[in-house]
Amino acid sequence: MSEPSNCQYFVKRKKRYCRMTVKQGANFCGEHLPQGQETTTNAEDVKSISRKRVLCPLDPTHTCYATKLTKHLKVCNVKQLTDVQPDYIVKGINSGYTNLQTLKHVPLSQLDESTLNTVLKKINAAYEKIPEIPEVILTHSVLEDELSNVTYGKDVRKHLLQNSSLIAHLQRANLLQDDTCFIEFGAGKGKLTYWLAQAIKEQQNSAVMLVDRSSHRHKSDNKLKNETNSLDVIRIRADIADLSLSAVREIENFRQKVGIAKHLCGVATDLTMRCLIQAMYSSPEFRISGMVVAFCCHHRCEYAPYVGHDYLAKTCEFLPEEFSILCSIASWATCGSGKSRTLTAAEEKTENEAVKDSLHSEGRQQKRETIGRKVKTILNWGRVEYLKTAGFNCELVNYISTDISLENMCIIATRKVMQ
Repeated sequence: MSEPSNCQYFVKRKKRYCRMTVKQGANFCGEHLPQGQETTTNAEDVKSISRKRVLCPLDPTHTCYATKLTKHLKVCNVKQLTDVQPDYIVKGINSGYTNLQTLKHVPLSQLDESTLNTVLKKINAAYEKIPEIPEVILTHSVLEDELSNVTYGKDVRKHLLQNSSLIAHLQRANLLQDDTCFIEFGAGKGKLTYWLAQAIKEQQNSAVMLVDRSSHRHKSDNKLKNETNSLDVIRIRADIADLSLSAVREIENFRQKVGIAKHLCGVATDLTMRCLIQAMYSSPEFRISGMVVAFCCHHRCEYAPYVGHDYLAKTCEFLPEEFSILCSIASWATCGSGKSRTLTAAEEKTENEAVKDSLHSEGRQQKRETIGRKVKTILNWGRVEYLKTAGFNCELVNYISTDISLENMCIIATRKVMQ
């Protein structure tokens, strides 16, 4: 039996042919069939019919069979964008200082030396005022069996260790309580929520809610719904910038709410904090008892939503136009060796130690990483100060070791909830 052939459509964006398999005798998969062209099923099939692909009316970048158009329109991922939005979608509600003038990003390579040196001096001065960040690496019993599985690769173990530590920090902060809704922001496929649910499945009147702006396949919460009947599992599709959390009716009756997130990318961290605080201020009955948020990708922060404006300006004396410089420098902490691919290739090919030394200075790279980590800490401390003004007790910790993940810092914030 001959192996199925692949689609002959060349995907320009990926610079390769489509890898979807096609039916015997066909040249294209269903998605890349030339517009209007018909395909027929095997002649022996009693249901053999001619079928045409048509453009989706909601999004012409993809197609569907004309005979299934009605069904497709009900489930198309773009459908939500064209439907009437639910009450909890309020455009830009958590976007921060939207009246600020857009600041032009200037690459570090285009900055003059005096400007960069001024910012570096401010970074060192600001960092000296911040207490030392402790390393508090914890594990939770709910993941013991998974972590003992020696067949898992490094990447799988990395996420299991991170989830275990974050859930243990929730427990350590006394946030795993009855009558609580746990809200995961930027949930993706919901792996963190899945293991959290295993830890709280015996609790009374609890729920988990997952928030993500994208639609994902193979979500862990689907698996969770089949495993437990005692826990409410809710998922909403929303951009955190537009989410009015207090208007989500499914969670309003829980006595308290806890926010969680793992590796919430750049600006999404600030949007999440604004989302939780805004909900708390908008409704006295909406009680936020705490949050555990692991940070990520500080180079993707934006000035308008960033919550630590006062801290940067008053305590650190940074100017608004220096914010993008800070974000660029933050990338030094996780950008690897600092060498271009060309230099790396040249270093691998030569055996001349002198050439290797000239291509890359380990001391210089170590200094860059140190400065980058200082910037990350400063930006995170600005978030701590913001949450303190909202009545939270905050702790900034390194929840996992750097050999597991260079993005290893999280914030644990708690607030006493009145009975």
